[in-house]
Amino acid sequence: MASSLAGQLFRMRNIDRVITSERSQKIRASFLFDGRQAADIDMQTIFDIGCDGLGELRKMNRKFDSFASTLFSPAIKDLDRVLQTREENERLDESIRSFLFLMAPYFLTKPAGKALEWLVRRFRIQEFNARDLLAAILPYHETKAFLTMLTIITFETRDMELFGFLVTQRKARRLLDRGTLMAQCVRDRALMTFVCSSVFRACQMGFEYAGLHAFYAMIFSQYITSLASVGGADVQFVLPFVLDGLQLDGDAQIAAYMVLGTLATRVTLSADALDKTLCAVAQRPADLRAMTMCVVQLVQTQEAALTVGLSLRFVRALHAHAEFPRVLCALAGDYDVSLFMTPLLAALAHHAFDDTEALHLLSAFVPLLPGAHIPVLCTQLVREYVTRGDSGNLTAVLDLLQLRHSQQLEDAIGACAVDANESTHRLLYQLKIRGSQDNASRVLPLQETSTTLYLSIGHADAGMRLVAANALRDIVTGKGGEYSLSTEDACDLIVGRLEHEDDEQVLDIVLGLPLSEYVPAAKLIVLLAQLIGRVSKEQLTDKIIARLLDTDASTEELQTQIAGAVFPFVLQFAGTQDVTKALATRVKKSAASAGWLAAIGKYANASSPGKYNKQAAAALGSALASQWEKLSNTKTGAWAAQLQRSASVPARTAAVAVGVQAVVKLAAGKNTARCVSAAKSVIDAALDIVSSLGSARVSDDVAQTTVDSAQWDQLLSGLAQDSRDIACARVAVGSISAVLGLLPAVATLQPGQWFTAVQGDAELAYCDLVRTMFVSTVARSGETSSVDGVLTGRLLHECVGSDWAQFLAATWLADVGPVVRAQSLLALRALIPQQPSALDLQT
Repeated sequence: MASSLAGQLFRMRNIDRVITSERSQKIRASFLFDGRQAADIDMQTIFDIGCDGLGELRKMNRKFDSFASTLFSPAIKDLDRVLQTREENERLDESIRSFLFLMAPYFLTKPAGKALEWLVRRFRIQEFNARDLLAAILPYHETKAFLTMLTIITFETRDMELFGFLVTQRKARRLLDRGTLMAQCVRDRALMTFVCSSVFRACQMGFEYAGLHAFYAMIFSQYITSLASVGGADVQFVLPFVLDGLQLDGDAQIAAYMVLGTLATRVTLSADALDKTLCAVAQRPADLRAMTMCVVQLVQTQEAALTVGLSLRFVRALHAHAEFPRVLCALAGDYDVSLFMTPLLAALAHHAFDDTEALHLLSAFVPLLPGAHIPVLCTQLVREYVTRGDSGNLTAVLDLLQLRHSQQLEDAIGACAVDANESTHRLLYQLKIRGSQDNASRVLPLQETSTTLYLSIGHADAGMRLVAANALRDIVTGKGGEYSLSTEDACDLIVGRLEHEDDEQVLDIVLGLPLSEYVPAAKLIVLLAQLIGRVSKEQLTDKIIARLLDTDASTEELQTQIAGAVFPFVLQFAGTQDVTKALATRVKKSAASAGWLAAIGKYANASSPGKYNKQAAAALGSALASQWEKLSNTKTGAWAAQLQRSASVPARTAAVAVGVQAVVKLAAGKNTARCVSAAKSVIDAALDIVSSLGSARVSDDVAQTTVDSAQWDQLLSGLAQDSRDIACARVAVGSISAVLGLLPAVATLQPGQWFTAVQGDAELAYCDLVRTMFVSTVARSGETSSVDGVLTGRLLHECVGSDWAQFLAATWLADVGPVVRAQSLLALRALIPQQPSALDLQT
């Protein structure tokens, strides 16, 4: 209650001050004018001065434009913030803060002074925004403009502990020199926290400038050097600010490097702190050369780098920067970096044994290292080789050294042989004679990359991998001149690219190689199946499919694996000659086995039906037709049952498209039994798709899709214009229509045969299929859909024709369900008065 009353009294007192005539005030706070002179200048004049200043600032930086309609708007001239609500004042403070930090680089200019004069008069920023004002102009603490602003700032009681020393400076009318500010920061860490937080806030708001970065680097570096001694508490205070600085961009990050370099000369970091700091520095450098100089300074001044070593995490962070080896080796020509190079090469030699990224980084150094560092590298590698044995990745770099620096490597081997035991001597001997052994891919040099084929083709830089892939193509196609590769070496290089390559240019070259000649079929199928989902270009996917189909699958299991990889994609591409030809070849090869075709229903997981390869669908349909009996009697169940168990609607839709082609093929061959069986499977699968989609996604327009077999290709060609669900629904409904249109020509019935005993298994199967479809439609418990109506209409029109009255009677008598009997009886009752001759009365 007391605090509420005090607040009301405070507001009333301020309101009284507003009501008081401006002319009665003898002195006014002002940045540009003397206090008495400012009291004689009215609000409109100050507003005009401020707007003039803003106009000039807008010419310097277009970001000031937004403030013309806020802080410098004529509508805000009569605003008094003491009369505003809390929320309104918070929004106003945010706008003022943004303006102050944006204005900071221009603080010493006349336009900035004019704009600030308006903010002082209208919004009393020297009272209500003192902290933001100080934060924005603190980099100018040694200027007269800063002292002028300081003389009018009013500090709140709670801020006096932090800024009280500025009051002394103000009373003495003395500039705030760097030494005084530094001494106060050392006495009071809260002031140092305020300084750093102000810098970071400006950077995060996007209002950084060169003077701000220089101020941060200088004030922080001097703070560290001003400390009598740097203990653990000091490191815990300083290091978070440095790490925050590393997360900034541009010059702010370079300023953090300078601070970190100063800190490294004053304190010994623990191994864990050093590793975290090095990784933070290497994570996202704004300037690679500056980052390199920073990590060199850190490592060369920290004992932990020599005693504990550099971590794999740091090595991987360096590997992310392809130009790091070149930059470091260039620095080595100007500065002594040996205290950094020794632990770095030791770490690379150690981690390269079982880490590919470390191996690539190490291999990149070999052709660039200054001569003085080659013996160090040779010694480190030989030691690791002796310690860890003839395995892992080290042999690749040792082979490269044997090629480039054989004498230095031999000297290192000799030095390690002194006082070595028998097993070590054996390893060293094996290493010494490696150069004479046939190991072409590891020592084969590439002039363009200044390293070997083996190291280039696995390099971090895609450009180097592309050069190596071209060289590999020349060698395996006999255009490599004097160079050649064994089948084993070529297989290793090809498998490595198929497993890990993410550059599609490199993949395009590798896929053009005679893969089956070098990679075993089982291994190649797995690699290509994994690769097909990683690429984005349709042309490249098409090439992968062609290679899969070309693979010689000697067993049914391998054929099934190929089908699993290919089927979700093969129907969705334009059908290049390569794919169509390979598909035709695969269909012929699979004639003796149904495993590949049966897999259609098992491996269907395509994401979208999209476009269809008509040639592919026709070829698969022909194969499906030729193998129908075997597919219908597999141990895993009929083909349609497999399709219904598949979770993917688009994949089932693709399989239905193939099924229609099979029915067309069987119908043309007048094979009634197999044609009816295939038709039933396709219709069951199509109805299951419609059920899965639900009536909400099957519009009347789609439900009325009626096509004959001749129009089927046209329907598939137009699917690219539909969404996924609509395309699936259109294929499902259209397939029913196309199949039903084929059946009457295959199984013709004599008049009255619906009602009498049907002769022949094929005709009986046909009658049962039509009856079952009719019964399932009219007996549906829920509301019948548009698809049900279209299905019934196509049944009566295509399959029954003029015999439909007899068909209804046969259905009525054949079914025991009351709903179907009632539906059939009602239809017959309506039919008899109109066509009495259509039904034998005795019947």
